[in-house]
Amino acid sequence: MSTIAEWEQRLLAAVDESQEELLALAGLLIRTPSENPPGDCTEIAEVIAGRLRDEGMDPELFDAGEGRVSVVAHRGEKGEDRHLVFAGHSDVVPIGDVSRWTFPPLAGDVVDGWLRGRGASDMKAGLAGLLHVYTLLHRLDVPLRGRISLAAVPDEETGGRLGADWLLGQGVLDGATGGVIAEPAERDHPTIGQKGSNWFRLTVRGIPGHGSLQPVHGVSANLLGARAILALQRLWDMVPEAPEELRQLIADSQHFAVQREGYEPEVAQVFERVTINVGTIRGGTSTNVVADTCVIEFDTRVPIGLSRAEVLDRAREILAEEGIDAEIDPIGFMSEPNWTAPTDPIVETLVGALRELSDPEAQGVLQWASSDARTFRSHGIPVLQYGPADLKTIHSFDERARADDVVLAAKVYALTALRYLGVRDADDLPAL
Repeated sequence: MSTIAEWEQRLLAAVDESQEELLALAGLLIRTPSENPPGDCTEIAEVIAGRLRDEGMDPELFDAGEGRVSVVAHRGEKGEDRHLVFAGHSDVVPIGDVSRWTFPPLAGDVVDGWLRGRGASDMKAGLAGLLHVYTLLHRLDVPLRGRISLAAVPDEETGGRLGADWLLGQGVLDGATGGVIAEPAERDHPTIGQKGSNWFRLTVRGIPGHGSLQPVHGVSANLLGARAILALQRLWDMVPEAPEELRQLIADSQHFAVQREGYEPEVAQVFERVTINVGTIRGGTSTNVVADTCVIEFDTRVPIGLSRAEVLDRAREILAEEGIDAEIDPIGFMSEPNWTAPTDPIVETLVGALRELSDPEAQGVLQWASSDARTFRSHGIPVLQYGPADLKTIHSFDERARADDVVLAAKVYALTALRYLGVRDADDLPAL
């Protein structure tokens, strides 16, 4: 009879022995195109499903349309006390200007200790780690006490409507009690919460006229739009009331952003402020015509302690104070601030494994971006995010991740699965 400690050693040894296989799998995923837009993930879904079939497993493919294909596999029976989900997205942002890369964008190779190519950090290396550990659990026939599912989803980079949103809406992962998403993170700091996402379109109407008579004739929607842009910067001044139990987490995240990630001290403020990005501006019909319409799209992010509704209400108040008549329509990414408690079992388990394997000071932090984590949490599934990454190259040219971080992440996934679910007939089963 093997103890859980013996299974841990066996699984960690298997990860070490199969490092080349893991990195080759990550390279294969990188070399399989899945840019979003356009977002067709049919080919990469078949690659992932094919790998599982080659190992004697029977994955399911779920097609939400438009090439958005998810791959799901389960190990263990429904109804277990604990059900862990390994989740990751298979789509990547566009490669962009190929001439600005110093190596082939779909290289998928390892050079000087770096795994290279689009998706190396966000997040095909992490997805490969989840897939590889899931495969090792099957190869070694680890007698997990709970149920584990693997979910490779598309569409995250453009909002997840036909990816995680759709899959969870179908009830495919019902009963899950915790999840690990292999989104990029700093080596020793998984992310356990994020700001809300609040995009909106502002439409300002003017009165057209001959351009030669401005500003005494006609009302320029473009000028009104410019005034609105400046006025809405006051959203930054909103004061959130974060729950008492999260204030230390916010403070820790601020410290981490500056001291560990190297951002300017001012960046720490974004965890407690509404950020406002003016994304696009479209106005007028011709240079010599007073603009009759100006359309501006904003990306605002909502801190813990505020809601999207409060931010939108304040935006309308500001516009009214300025005498600007405009329409506000929510668009794109929409989510409330969301988090998983630092004391949740899935967080404590993964962070504990990371402290043993890498840094005794490892801890979860917040992020200011958004991801599929919001969707899992909205379905009542506590999740945290941890994946190998060179954070400064995410969504940029020359994307890469350290090969040894890819291996470390796989080991963290392995210990997390064993400790969160437990093994049958072990002498020291964790309390469930």
